[in-house]
Amino acid sequence: MGLRSVRSALAAAVAVGAAALAAPGVASAASSGSPALELLGQSAAVTPVAPGDPAPFEVTVRVFGAVPDGAELGLSFYDKLGSRSAFEQTIGTTPNGLLQTVAPTALSGLKAVDGGYQFSVTVMAGVPERSGSDTVGLLGARGRGCVAGNGTCSGVYPVVVTLFGSDGAVLAHLTTYLVFAEARSADPLVFSWVVPIGSPVRIRTTGPLDRAVPALGPSRVSDLAALTGTLAANPSVQVTLDPSGATVDGLVASRAPGARAAVAGLRTVAVAGPGRVVAGSYVPINLAELGTAALGGVLGTQTQADAAALGGVLGGLPLADQPDRAIWIAPGGVSASIAKGLSEVGATSLVLPDADLPGDTEGGSATWAQPFQLPLGRQSVTAAVSDGQLSSHFTDAPNDPVLEATQVLADLAMIQSELPNARATRGVIAVPPAGWDPDPLFVTALVSGLANDPVVSTATLTQFFSTVPVGGNQADTTRHLAASADGEHLTSAEASGLVAASGQIDGFRVATRVGAPTVADQLEELLLTSESSELRPAAQRSGLATFERHLDAELSAIQVVQNTVTMTARTASIPITIISSADYQLTATLTLSSPKLQFPDGATRILHIDHPTNSVQVVVRARTTGDLPLTFTLTSAGGELVIAHGRLTVRSTATSIVGIVLTAVAAVVLLGWWARTWSRGRRRRRARVST
Repeated sequence: MGLRSVRSALAAAVAVGAAALAAPGVASAASSGSPALELLGQSAAVTPVAPGDPAPFEVTVRVFGAVPDGAELGLSFYDKLGSRSAFEQTIGTTPNGLLQTVAPTALSGLKAVDGGYQFSVTVMAGVPERSGSDTVGLLGARGRGCVAGNGTCSGVYPVVVTLFGSDGAVLAHLTTYLVFAEARSADPLVFSWVVPIGSPVRIRTTGPLDRAVPALGPSRVSDLAALTGTLAANPSVQVTLDPSGATVDGLVASRAPGARAAVAGLRTVAVAGPGRVVAGSYVPINLAELGTAALGGVLGTQTQADAAALGGVLGGLPLADQPDRAIWIAPGGVSASIAKGLSEVGATSLVLPDADLPGDTEGGSATWAQPFQLPLGRQSVTAAVSDGQLSSHFTDAPNDPVLEATQVLADLAMIQSELPNARATRGVIAVPPAGWDPDPLFVTALVSGLANDPVVSTATLTQFFSTVPVGGNQADTTRHLAASADGEHLTSAEASGLVAASGQIDGFRVATRVGAPTVADQLEELLLTSESSELRPAAQRSGLATFERHLDAELSAIQVVQNTVTMTARTASIPITIISSADYQLTATLTLSSPKLQFPDGATRILHIDHPTNSVQVVVRARTTGDLPLTFTLTSAGGELVIAHGRLTVRSTATSIVGIVLTAVAAVVLLGWWARTWSRGRRRRRARVST
């Protein structure tokens, strides 16, 4: 027993002292051979049957790396946290205010669960316990004691799990959290989790067109299938799916295992209740940029492509289950010019990152948890922020997904504890960072915790805006963008390039309406992807250049033969030959132009290019003789896309009537002059002879 007491004291010393550093990543620790801990599961929240009753708390961890014989696990509990800033400090650093340690137990003496070890203790509110006891007395903040039954013991308590060697040396540790609620809250915090159904945006600048936008990897497909499956199986946890049209198209086209399940899960979540899916853009975009007057057409293409992708999966569902288009989720970089974009997409509510607003709080200390009016120039919009700290937990511990989920749940409890008896409903929104990969272990742990959370209720964004009041709890009804909030970085030249490219793809789709939907779709996907806000400006420019290169390659398959054509009459029919090596048909407009030729049948005509060699006869009338230039342009029906252009030379050898008359007159004059000259010369010779 003496050794156990020593180790209990050592656990406390390690947990409090500087030796307890941030736990290394599981993967790196395992690869180096040193032990590491990973959280496999725990009691998401603890609520006794009645205030003051004992309640169980369980933690299950996996041990990686070389573990010596006789290794033990111990738990150290800390004072209830008083603020979110104090909570944030415990992530990666040692908590303050040791409350109680639990005597370490040999790994061999712990229950084996899912390849890990489960440590079980009992917690009681307001009752101090001696160090080493298997019952933990929760005494509230700063160890000053709390009274069971009045809510003062409820809150978030850090818990350090420590792995000891047989000699008492600390081998590894991690910090998790006990969420304790003496009773279920009558005023739970409303939590709206925006769940992106997406994948990282990438463009290959080399290689063929059909691989320019990489397909979804099997790992991402599997994770998305697990995500939608878990959410579909837990409809009581109300979330808002934010699917990327590009990813939905990728899932539909994918042959990877799980792709069909992911699509089916998306549809199942959509029918679980109104507002479960929001509409957006084909890829994440900066609405403030693309919503300007100059780029309105580009924005329209983004939203139309997204609607087409979602329609292929959700088509046929009742109107109430269709994507909600009234809410726009901005990934960041919001500026006042977003007002134009919101108007174009028909959105009346906005979710934006809290980083785009000044760092004020409700009442000077509490997390901002109310919607507000956001002035945008001459108009305003109802808005709410996505909480940056809360969202960061989705990627804080990539090697320990269950710990990430525990951090989210604990942070939610911290927000609720700021105003546990708020008069008006409070709510927060979490939007995972761009590129977030939904680890199945994270999703399962978070959904399970939310399903039984005593202080948090879940809601869709639609419900959030309808149930969490603007100006509730005496919060300001109006907030303003930070002075530095400006996400626009497109130059006028880049904006013009996007507009031109958008017109080109529209023209290509019209010209190749028969026979080339795949090529047109691939080109459009490449262009839309190049507009993503997840790409840096240089990558956006590179993507646009890649689009132009592939489009030029497609158009190079259509060529007009450039040669010299001879016409011997003033009016003649000359051939124009178009060669096509494309695998599809085109319908195009041929436009002719020449300063020295006339076109009796008109200078334009519609051509159907459906053979390797296509010839059309054009009637021309020469205004003069010689080499006459004839320029041509082959365009899409609306002229947005120039398919081919060039120049022919028409050599006219025809002689006009006026020319013949003038020649005859000249001949008569010359003949008369010659005859007169000959006659005069003859008379002169006769005169010389006679003399």
